Amino acid sequence: MDLQSGIVYGPVRSRRLGRSLGVNLAPAGQKTCNFNCAYCPHGWTDFPAASAFPPQGEIMDAVDRALAADPSIESITVAGNGEPTLHPAFAPIVEGLVRLRDRRAPKARLTLLSNGSTLNRMDVAYSLPRFDIRCMKLDAGDATTFRLMNAAPISLGRLLADLRSIGRLALQAMFVRDTEGMIDNTTPRAVNAWLDAVHQVRPASVDLYTLARPPARASLTPVPRPVLDTIAARVTAAGIAARVFA
Repeated sequence: MDLQSGIVYGPVRSRRLGRSLGVNLAPAGQKTCNFNCAYCPHGWTDFPAASAFPPQGEIMDAVDRALAADPSIESITVAGNGEPTLHPAFAPIVEGLVRLRDRRAPKARLTLLSNGSTLNRMDVAYSLPRFDIRCMKLDAGDATTFRLMNAAPISLGRLLADLRSIGRLALQAMFVRDTEGMIDNTTPRAVNAWLDAVHQVRPASVDLYTLARPPARASLTPVPRPVLDTIAARVTAAGIAARVFA
């Protein structure tokens, strides 16, 4: 999917969420994330100034119009061009989305797609219970793989502690290999460490992915479906629901 040029997009048909109306809290056409994931289809991050984020009023107006035109939406999905919780007005935006959902599309679920890096912020922690579905990224269970995969501004230990603190959530994990031999989170050691991390978090479910679009690091390659199925079977054996999307 290309970078979004506006605030709302779709609805799109999602295998997980049904008919999903996307809400982009980042500046139009610009990746806005504090991770630099090697597999990101949007390339590397050039972080914007705070003033570049769309104003709260414009976001509410755009979502209101979209829901008025199509109230049969099944999910209002806060995601877009990067990490949505980086918006300076994240908490009041979430409150506004809840009110719009309740008025325009009361059967729709409110969904958050996040990398989990801001869960220690008071405003983000306060807003999380407002979401029906909270999808958080976890691609690695050891510090080296975490650094190579995500180039995150926080430690893996802090991320795991924050994920454990928020209760019921869904994890999503990207598995990749590298023709240059730098990144591979499907090795036995990497998978064992990742499974240990999943056990620590104890999510309600885990979704496993591999590459579907060209990544920022051009040498990455997709992982065969049988490899993902094997990893998913180990998650299921631990009593956690797992699905493969490949």
